[in-house]
Amino acid sequence: MKHFLAAALAATSLIPAQALAQQAAPANRPPADDIFIDHPSQDRNATVMPAADAMPVKSFFAAHAITDASVAQAADGRWFVTGTVIRDGRRDGIQLWSSSDDGKNWTALGVVHGAGHRYVAPDIQIRGDLVQLAFADDNGCAHIARGSLANLKGGFTESPCLVSDVADVSSFIDTDGTSYLLWNGGMIAKVAADVSKLADAPRFLKPDPALFKVDPPAGKDWPVRLRVGKAGASMFKDGDQYVITASEVTGRMRTATDDLYMATGPSPYGPFSKRMLAVPHAGQGNVVRTRAGGLVASYNPRCEDDFAMFCEQVGLVPLERAEDGRIRQAASVLTENSAVADRRPLVTTEMMRDPSVMMGGDGAYYLVGTQKGFGFQYPEGGVTLYRSTDLKSWSPSKMIFDWKGLGYEFKNVAELWAPEIHWSARDKTYYLAFSVMERGVGGKSWLFKSTSGNAIGPYVNTRSSYFFEGIDAFPFEDESGFYLLWGGGKIGKLGATREGFEGPVRKLVDTDGENVGYEGNGLIKVGDTYFLTGAEWNGPLRTDGTYDMMYGTSKSLFGPYTKRRLAVPHGGHGTAFRDATGQYWYTMFGNDTTAPWRRHFGLVPILIGEDSIRVPPIER
Repeated sequence: MKHFLAAALAATSLIPAQALAQQAAPANRPPADDIFIDHPSQDRNATVMPAADAMPVKSFFAAHAITDASVAQAADGRWFVTGTVIRDGRRDGIQLWSSSDDGKNWTALGVVHGAGHRYVAPDIQIRGDLVQLAFADDNGCAHIARGSLANLKGGFTESPCLVSDVADVSSFIDTDGTSYLLWNGGMIAKVAADVSKLADAPRFLKPDPALFKVDPPAGKDWPVRLRVGKAGASMFKDGDQYVITASEVTGRMRTATDDLYMATGPSPYGPFSKRMLAVPHAGQGNVVRTRAGGLVASYNPRCEDDFAMFCEQVGLVPLERAEDGRIRQAASVLTENSAVADRRPLVTTEMMRDPSVMMGGDGAYYLVGTQKGFGFQYPEGGVTLYRSTDLKSWSPSKMIFDWKGLGYEFKNVAELWAPEIHWSARDKTYYLAFSVMERGVGGKSWLFKSTSGNAIGPYVNTRSSYFFEGIDAFPFEDESGFYLLWGGGKIGKLGATREGFEGPVRKLVDTDGENVGYEGNGLIKVGDTYFLTGAEWNGPLRTDGTYDMMYGTSKSLFGPYTKRRLAVPHGGHGTAFRDATGQYWYTMFGNDTTAPWRRHFGLVPILIGEDSIRVPPIER
């Protein structure tokens, strides 16, 4: 395999910077639900879909445990690294390390400035022979120090305190030689030519509020729409565009995911575009234009991020452009350490959401799901049955439901959502549950039954109309009976004729009285333990959050269940099942910006223990 640095640089491919200003129109705009137009699952919002041969990002610098890394490359090809050196307890100023252009051998240059002081998160910029360091001193004052690349040990000239009470200081040198100071999550000010003072008043850089006039902030969205990030603001110029980067811990994947975000504007002061997630798990760092002309981002996660490839070391992530011109990580690299990130979709011939798989009475596997991306609209389409004998190759059979027999008339646009197929050994036949969401009215769910005892049907309605109001119906059986689970945890036991409920409808909750997922609940029993699964958005909803599979366990069907925990990142609304060999799987379709694919069916291996579900780490 090529060396990590050479491979990273070779993989970088960027189109002209002017394309950043272009906005790609969403393809196949869904007419029924405007909420999906800017949904995270749309490829134009996503970070990237990894290539089939994508490799995990590797650390190229592990000489010391450091955070807040800053990386630079000189015109002669040498690389430089600095950052907050941790765990040695010394007041060690700013340390530098350098390497030749292959990045294999690193030389410690020692403390080049500020010996005896504890400077945090130093930043390095190189322009010709000029080496510019930006940092905050022991008292929280921001400084810029300048020195010579030809004589790094010859001393740096340090500015006075430029601004006080700051953190995460960096600098930016424009093409005309003007320097700017950046700090915190997006403060900026021009610096005098001799860096003796600020040349203008500080201001805060953020996405242009005008961009949200027709897309107003709502719910969990609004805080992240008012900033690019919360820490480590940095800037670089890309053609005629200025790019501000900053990191933020959003809590997606229910862990401290410290991601790198970007926004672009025509000047160092903007106005800036909406922020976009550029490099997941990258931590606080910077973007470097390499001598070859490409762009790479430093990758320096903290150890609190459970899904980072490594921590407190430094790697480089090559960047590329999406079709709309924005910058994001290249398809050649993986930045998330989970088996989910390394999976690929299994059905690519059509878009699918909410996939449901089960092993039938004949030993084959059957798949149904929400088709056409966001659901067939009445009276188009229906539910197509897919069949497989190896969980790898899936063949469509026929449409087993086509809007007939509902016993209900729709007055508005209606979409077919979340079908579930279920083999009942007790009844020796198959059941098909599905929901229809009617605009302005709400969702309703039906339960159909195969009259032939075969998965292919034909299916008939078990009632004269819909079974209940609500969505995401999930059939489940154990020794105590046959149940329907729906919504955020409602459950009812079916009567012997399967035409209605027997007894009260209950609610499954965790020990805190909360839902285990707000939608897409499922159940699987392993031994004497019930595993309740559900879909939940973690982090910023409908911007950069993750649509994850949560779960809780109980020895009793009706709970209470343990406090919900993350099992399958990006898994969201799917089903857990056991194959013929005893391996457990979870279905997923990709519904967020960092899922490895969007709106297609795939499978993720899961490990079920006595009281836990987990996804194995990535294997390479």
